Amino acid sequence: MENFNDHKVYTKSDKSVEVIETFKNDLIKNKVKILYNKKVTDLIVKEDTIYGVVLENGDKFYCDKVIISTGGKSHSHTGSDGMMYDILKKYNHTINKIYPALSPLTIKEGWIKNLQGVSMQKVEISCKIKKKKISIIGDMIFTHFGLSGPCVLITSSYINKALENGELQINIDFLPNMGIDEISNIIRENPNKNILNNLKSILPQNFLKEILGLLNLSDKKANELNKADEQKIIEYIKSMTLTCNGTKGIKVAQVTSGGVSVKEINSSTMESKLIKNLFFTGEVIDVDAQTGGYNLQIAFSTGYLAGISV
Repeated sequence: MENFNDHKVYTKSDKSVEVIETFKNDLIKNKVKILYNKKVTDLIVKEDTIYGVVLENGDKFYCDKVIISTGGKSHSHTGSDGMMYDILKKYNHTINKIYPALSPLTIKEGWIKNLQGVSMQKVEISCKIKKKKISIIGDMIFTHFGLSGPCVLITSSYINKALENGELQINIDFLPNMGIDEISNIIRENPNKNILNNLKSILPQNFLKEILGLLNLSDKKANELNKADEQKIIEYIKSMTLTCNGTKGIKVAQVTSGGVSVKEINSSTMESKLIKNLFFTGEVIDVDAQTGGYNLQIAFSTGYLAGISV
């Protein structure tokens, strides 16, 4: 694992297969029996105690204890299709509403697609939800539908529920560590040069071309720029307002928000408070976190706790 001193942990190769192989090898070493392509469609529960599971073909597996590690509803092609939520509902477990978390955001303004592929480092995205300000700093990328990248994904987890009620205004400061006067000085640094040439040392050229085009200032030289137009440029850089009208949905979300209510799980053992000998781990539970290894850590920690409790 590598730590980049940003409170996030990644695998050295930056590939999830590294984690999968580590656990797979550990299972093989401990001679754990794995049954592949066996879909669980029901639980065997009697008098509030679990005795096994029922497979899609009708076969029944009886056991002393069951650990549910079926994940959420994100990336359903991997098998986490949310089916377990419906099964658990049958046995009176509360399933809190499912939302996409860590998902790209869709933007209403059509000109955004002109910036597709332009990446920005260390921007600040902010918005207000019920008078509470959300502010996230990190990297982002423009896409044909809106915005993506680590900073955007984290923002989505804070605003996903609010988006149910309609559009949200989000603000982006592309240079949060630079003040208005400093940007003004750079704009006018070389009076006889085009504004874009003066600014390209601090912002991507394609980004500058687009915002200057929107303001009809593409060909202006610094010495031709009046104060009002300068303020407009700085406003676009320091406080661009965009209309977010949704996320890209649960299928592309990295994480599922919602799931089995934590109130119905013993936090010391991960055992269900409703059904004896039934345990929960990972994303099937209503817990989610930011990017950077936190969601994996939730899975590791709850999995370890359930494992030593059975």
